[in-house]
Amino acid sequence: MEGHRRRALYLIIAIGALALASISAQAADTRQELENSSIEPPYVEVPKDHIAMHRAVIEARRTVGEFVAALQHPAPGQQDFEVKKRFIQNGQVEHIWLSDVQFAGNRFQGRVDNQPRKIQGLKLGQLVSVKPNEISDWLYIDHGKLVGGYTVRVQYNELSPKEKQEFDRAADFKIGK
Repeated sequence: MEGHRRRALYLIIAIGALALASISAQAADTRQELENSSIEPPYVEVPKDHIAMHRAVIEARRTVGEFVAALQHPAPGQQDFEVKKRFIQNGQVEHIWLSDVQFAGNRFQGRVDNQPRKIQGLKLGQLVSVKPNEISDWLYIDHGKLVGGYTVRVQYNELSPKEKQEFDRAADFKIGK
């Protein structure tokens, strides 16, 4: 994933987490640090009972066939194909994006694209696989517009108007309907 888009995705995650946690005093400093660095933001934990996020995962799984079709035959302007995999280890759950995704043998294979926080032994850049019915999200960029990214959209929709404006300014893609 390109660094600028990665920072934009991390920015939305961090801003969303700050909004959910109501840590407004630190928000401006955190956003500024993220915009000016390539360092990942603090780990974000979404509550298990987050209904909109649960629906986003269901929608991603329901529409994964659209993603597979685009991945196998990308049109000009389609790029940055990724899936989000749920990892479970010792009762800990972590959802991690996989980049450089391929579809082979009825499984996605991709490289761990964000630093694991809870899953021991998993490394940034490590090749892993996931079944289509086990993903928690998928996305790609089509001519600068986000396709899929259902969990990203949930987080975006929970931002304040000012935070959305900041995200839109920092991202090199648009979140459409």
